[in-house]
Amino acid sequence: MFKTIRLSAMMRRALHSTILPALLLGGMLSVGVASLHPALAADTPAKTGLSAEQAQQLISVLNNESQRQQFLTTLQNLVTAEQSTKHVSLLTIARDNIADFGARALQQLHVLHQNILDFGAISPWLHTVLQDAALQTTIAQIALRVLIMLVASFVLFYGMRLLLRPLRQRLNRMAKEHNKKVLKDEAFKLRKANAEAEGIVQKTAAETTTESKLKTTDDAEALQANIEESLRHQGALTQLMLCLRRAPYALAWAALELLTIVMFPLVALLMEILDPARTPQSSHALWSIAWLGGIGLGVWVIVLRIFLAPEAPWLRLSILHDRTASFIFHYLRQVGFILAWGLALLDVINMMTVPDPVIHGLQKLLLLVVHLILAVMIIRSRGIVRRACQHIGAANRHLQSLMTIIARGWWVVALFFDVALWLVWAADIAGGYQLILQLFVRTIVALVIVRVVSILIYGGLERFMRALDDWNLNEETLTRIRRYYPAATAIIRIIMAVITILALAIAWGAPVYLLMGQNTLGPRIFQAALTILVALIIGVVAWEVANVTIEHHIRRLDAQEDRDTKIRVARLQTLTPMFRILFLLILAVIIGLTVLSQLGIDTGPLIASASIFGVALGFGSQKLVQDFISGIFLLLENALTVGDAVTLNGTYGVIERLSLRSVHVRANDGSINIFSFSSLSQVTNYNRDFSRAMILATVDIESDTDQVAAILVEIGKEMRHEAPYKDLILADFDLWGVSAIGTSSVSVKGVYPTTNAGRWTVEWEFNRRMKKRFEEHGIQYPREVVDIQGATLERFITNAAPSGETPQPPQH
Repeated sequence: MFKTIRLSAMMRRALHSTILPALLLGGMLSVGVASLHPALAADTPAKTGLSAEQAQQLISVLNNESQRQQFLTTLQNLVTAEQSTKHVSLLTIARDNIADFGARALQQLHVLHQNILDFGAISPWLHTVLQDAALQTTIAQIALRVLIMLVASFVLFYGMRLLLRPLRQRLNRMAKEHNKKVLKDEAFKLRKANAEAEGIVQKTAAETTTESKLKTTDDAEALQANIEESLRHQGALTQLMLCLRRAPYALAWAALELLTIVMFPLVALLMEILDPARTPQSSHALWSIAWLGGIGLGVWVIVLRIFLAPEAPWLRLSILHDRTASFIFHYLRQVGFILAWGLALLDVINMMTVPDPVIHGLQKLLLLVVHLILAVMIIRSRGIVRRACQHIGAANRHLQSLMTIIARGWWVVALFFDVALWLVWAADIAGGYQLILQLFVRTIVALVIVRVVSILIYGGLERFMRALDDWNLNEETLTRIRRYYPAATAIIRIIMAVITILALAIAWGAPVYLLMGQNTLGPRIFQAALTILVALIIGVVAWEVANVTIEHHIRRLDAQEDRDTKIRVARLQTLTPMFRILFLLILAVIIGLTVLSQLGIDTGPLIASASIFGVALGFGSQKLVQDFISGIFLLLENALTVGDAVTLNGTYGVIERLSLRSVHVRANDGSINIFSFSSLSQVTNYNRDFSRAMILATVDIESDTDQVAAILVEIGKEMRHEAPYKDLILADFDLWGVSAIGTSSVSVKGVYPTTNAGRWTVEWEFNRRMKKRFEEHGIQYPREVVDIQGATLERFITNAAPSGETPQPPQH
């Protein structure tokens, strides 16, 4: 199967100018092959297709630099054109690009793993320990002394805390009472300052005359601002004074805590003095625990308690709230605990001759745990920082915008530095800290650009929504357009998220070119997403335009008072749901095929399969198709409409619902009757154009038909002008005359033209009045006449005679 390659004009000219050299090159290659394979050359005809003149021309082309370059360019263009004609699905490109990107990422992670965590030396060390008895003894001695030191230190530590507990409690009570007194004094001073400030403001307002109010408005505002600023400074000074007055008690409490942590170096000193078999390794391990796990961690916790004091706010040398202080103390104490005991443990195992690469790897893991705890702390402290920024912004309006920006994005910057600092240190990246600074600046620039773009896009959307009010659109159209505002906002949010990810990836130097280059995933995704988005927008616009047009047409017709127009409106309202279903189905098929084609799925076989399935479905559902076609014609002919009073196949009722294949009729007894359109052999509709109330008066044969007719005409004239019925009656009563004569009855018939809705009302009221009038004029209804003769007459006489009497024979 041959493929047709479309070339540009420039490529065709280049191909035309170099076609002969290409043929010469092919001939030369064939000669070379023949010379390399004598057997093949023996079986090949002597004519090679390359003359001496062609060979000479080929040599001249190859010797000419410009012609040779033009020839190579033509061959490259041919290869590119051949590759461009190949149909590659989006899924294939995605798989290839993601596989390439993943391979490179795994390679970089492998390199990073080798630079950070290198535990390859642990196996030879374990083998050496198992073979060397002296080394085992040294490790056991160090471990035993460390265990003894830990047990003794903690026993003395908690014992000292128990001894100092009454003193701490007394100090705590004194600090609490002193804090209450100081709070009371400072609150009194602050209230006094507020009262003085209010007095100054009121005095200034009272001294200002009516004529000079306009002139002194700016001065009054400046005075008010100065007073508020002074009060803020006084409040800050009050808080600072509170902290300073707590300092003696806080420092005394810290001194008591120092007595407890001194137990660790004291135990280390005693063990070094009393240990007869001490070694430099064991002494170094003991003092590492004493200084890092004891003194270092203890001093860190003491400093945290001085400034945070989560359980004792009256000893806190900061102005933080209880919840904030407890949050910070919890995480910082945890960080100190992990660092102190982790470094002490690393120092101990270093004395056990563990290889340096393993120690360095464990150090990096230890610092990684610390950075992860800090990351959790950063994420969980977003609410605290946000409230602090809001408080600062409320106090100073000039900083409100800046505080809003900081409250939203500070944690991203903090997480970036938290991870980047560890990564640069752990991977020993040359110039890593300069790289972090560059990446930070690039990130800020990228985020600013993304923010500007988002402001433009969201601002454009808001302007468009506000501009709708000036377009003279009706309320329903505006409601329809505004209904898509949440969806548009969601799409813009997704687009901005993708743009943010790409901007950050470019700023951080990620290999985005692997996804955005030629024949890569990025352009195909962008093209597919843009095509799908445009298809969806066109589909939504077409759907809304069609609905708005239909509803506007229905409203315009409904505003008219013509009876024929009302019928057209009812027919349109009946056909509108079916049209919407068909139109929605067409749009769904078109958009679905567009989406599938953009995803790289060949829709040709799918369309062919759907066609075959449609044919098979048509053969298997002929009854359904017949129902659908019959219903379409019935509706187009305006034979049935929702709300019509009809008789279908002998069943009377009111149409409640019309679907694509059936009609639902509510009978007088409340039952619902469902008829398929193809099963309707007889359709009687009582709601077309007008109706007639059929009046039939059947009276005794001896009655005066002229009198009966006069009564009917009189009743018709009365109802023609009465309020409940005059709107239901279209014309005067039409007396047809005597319609039938029986053996004992005579019938007088007439009609009353009415509206569709008034037929039964008029007919029932007419019959009621007709009965009353006949009773008033003594007009009898026909009585049943029975002709009795022969044996029937004898049985009738016998049954009718009283008991005890002999029936008399009939007289002839």
